[in-house]
Amino acid sequence: MKYAVISPDGELSHHEGDIDWDAVIGVEGKARVRLRPDIMVCGWVNDVGLRFPERFPRNAVATCVMASLGAAVQPYAGPVVFTGWDSRNTRKGLIEICPLPEPVTVLDSIHGDVLKALAGQTPRELSPSWAESMREIAEHARTAPAPTLTVRPVTVR
Repeated sequence: MKYAVISPDGELSHHEGDIDWDAVIGVEGKARVRLRPDIMVCGWVNDVGLRFPERFPRNAVATCVMASLGAAVQPYAGPVVFTGWDSRNTRKGLIEICPLPEPVTVLDSIHGDVLKALAGQTPRELSPSWAESMREIAEHARTAPAPTLTVRPVTVR
C-alpha cells in the first residue's frame, strides 16, 4: 500500500507496503482526520498525541497541510500519516483505507507551498493572504494549549 508521512520536523516521505501503525503513529491508537472527500485522501494522527508533548511534538507543517486539505484547524502532534480514503466503499461494507491515489501531486504540492509560506515566502500561484494564514495556523499549532477532558459525576434521578 502506498502512503505518506509528515514527520514532526516537517519532512514528507513516501512509503510502499503495510503500515506498522504502532511504530509510525504510536501504540495509543490512531485517529482519522477528515479531509476534502474529492481528493480521496485521509490523515491519521495519534489519538492522544497532544497529551504527550515529549513523545509527540506538535507538527506545525502537517497541521498546515491538513488545514489546506480541508481538515479542522487545530494542532496535530507527532507523525501524520496520509492514506487513500474511498468513502464510496462505506456503502458496500468494504474497508475505506486504500493506497494513496496516483499521482500524489496534491500532497506534494501543498507540502512544498506550506514550507515556502513558513519560510516567509509566498508560493507563486497562491496569494500573500494564504501564506499569512499558513503562518498563523503554524503558530496556533505550536502554541495552543492541549485539550482537556472534564469528567463530571452523573446523577440519576
